[in-house]
Amino acid sequence: MSVPILENEVASTVKQLSQSYNYPEMNVRLKAAARWGLVLVTLAITTFAVFILLMGLMTWPDRSLVAALTALGIAPRATIDAVHRLDFFIAILIWVVPSACAIGFAARLSQRGTLRAALSISVILFASLCFFLDGRDDSVFMKGFAVIAAVIVLIAFIVSFFKSNFSRLLAIANLVAVSLLFGPLAIAMSRRTNTAPQPKRLWSSTLQQDQWQSMNTGSGYAATRQVAFAGDRVIVVFDAGFAPSQPAKDKWPVSTYRLISLDLKTGAKLKEISIAGRWGSMPYIYPTQDGFIDVQSNPQRTLNPDLVPVSDASGTAPANRTTTRERLECGGANCDPPTYVLGKNVIQLRQKRFQVVDSTGHVLSGGNLVDWGAFAGASADGRRFAIQSSYTEGDPDFVVYEYFTIYDAANGNVLSTIHMKDLPARQSWSAFSPDARYFVTGNPNKLTMYELP
Repeated sequence: MSVPILENEVASTVKQLSQSYNYPEMNVRLKAAARWGLVLVTLAITTFAVFILLMGLMTWPDRSLVAALTALGIAPRATIDAVHRLDFFIAILIWVVPSACAIGFAARLSQRGTLRAALSISVILFASLCFFLDGRDDSVFMKGFAVIAAVIVLIAFIVSFFKSNFSRLLAIANLVAVSLLFGPLAIAMSRRTNTAPQPKRLWSSTLQQDQWQSMNTGSGYAATRQVAFAGDRVIVVFDAGFAPSQPAKDKWPVSTYRLISLDLKTGAKLKEISIAGRWGSMPYIYPTQDGFIDVQSNPQRTLNPDLVPVSDASGTAPANRTTTRERLECGGANCDPPTYVLGKNVIQLRQKRFQVVDSTGHVLSGGNLVDWGAFAGASADGRRFAIQSSYTEGDPDFVVYEYFTIYDAANGNVLSTIHMKDLPARQSWSAFSPDARYFVTGNPNKLTMYELP
C-alpha cells in the first residue's frame, strides 16, 4: 500500500472517531457534573462550618457580655436567650443559603429566586427549632409565635411557586416571621429589672491569682465555710496547691491549705499561716460566739483573729467550744423544705418563697424570693440572709452569671443585689458580719467587702 493511500485512511479513521465521541456534548456533560459536584462541596463546607459554630455555643454567650448588660439592668436570662437564638439562626443561614444557591446554579435557576427560597426555608427551619427549643413552662407564648411565623412563610412560599409576581410578598413574609421570632426577646431585653441597688464597696483583695479555682469555688456547701468574720478581722481558707513534699508511703496527695487574716476595714493582709492536709479535705472554718475561729482540720484547731491557737488557763485547747453552727442544717436533696440556721431560728426555702420558723415550729415571717437559688449565709443576729442565683451551661458546665440578693428576714424586703464579675467554678464565697452590717463575697482571685444599707 502506498504512503498517500495510508495517510488518507488514517485521516478518515480519526475523523470518524472524533465524530463518534462528540466532544461538544461531552463538554456539556462535564460542566453539568462539575456544577452538581460544587453542590456537594458546598454542602460539606457549610456542614463543617455549622458544626464548628454549634460547638462554639458551649462558650457562648460570653460571660463578660452578660455581666456588662446585667450591670445596665438587662435580665441575664433575656441576654442568654437572645444570643442563643441568634446563634442558631446564623447557623441555619450558613447551612441552607450557600447550599441552596449552589443547587440553583447547578439547575440553572434564577439566583434571586433561589435566594428568596433559601431564606424562606431557613426561616421555617428556625421557627421549628424555636418551637422545640423553648422547653420552659413560660414558653407557650413563644411557641405560638413560632407556629404563626412558620405558617406565614409557608403560605407565601407555596403561593410564590404558582404566581411569579408574589416574590416581593415572600420577602415581606420572611421579614415579618423573623420579627415575630426575635421581637419578644428584644422586648424582654428592653425591660429593666427592678433589682435593689448594689451596696457600697469598701475594698477588694487578691489572695491567689488563677490557681485551683475549681477546688476553691467548686462546691455550694463550701461557699459559706471558707470565709468568716472574727472580731475586726475576716478569715479565709483556701487550697494553695500541692505541698512541696509528699509522704512516701501515702498515695493520697497532700495540699497546702492557707489561712489569711484580713483587716475588716481595709482588706490588708495581717497574718497568714499554712496547714498541710489531704488533698480534697478542706479545713472548713466556723466563727465561734466569743470571736474565735473553729478550724475543722486534723487535728482540730481553735484560732484567734491573729490565727494563733487559743488555750485555756491550763494551757490546753478548749473543748466543746460553741460555734455559730450549733443548730443542724438540712440543705441537701433529701430535705423538704431545705432548712438553714438563722440566728436562734431557722429559715426554710421553698420555690420562690421563704419562711422563718422558731424552735416550736411557729412561722414568724415569710416573703417572696426574687429568684430561686442557693443559700449563701445569714447574719448571727438572724436579721438578714443571702441567696445566690446563677446559671450554668456547657459540657463541662461553667457559670455564665452569678449574683447575690440580700433579704431582710423580718419582712422579706430586698436590701441589696450584688452582681459578680469574677465568676467561680460553682459558687462564690459569702459571709455576713455578726451585726449584719457587712457582707463579704468572692474567691481567691478577688475577695470584696460590702457595707450594707
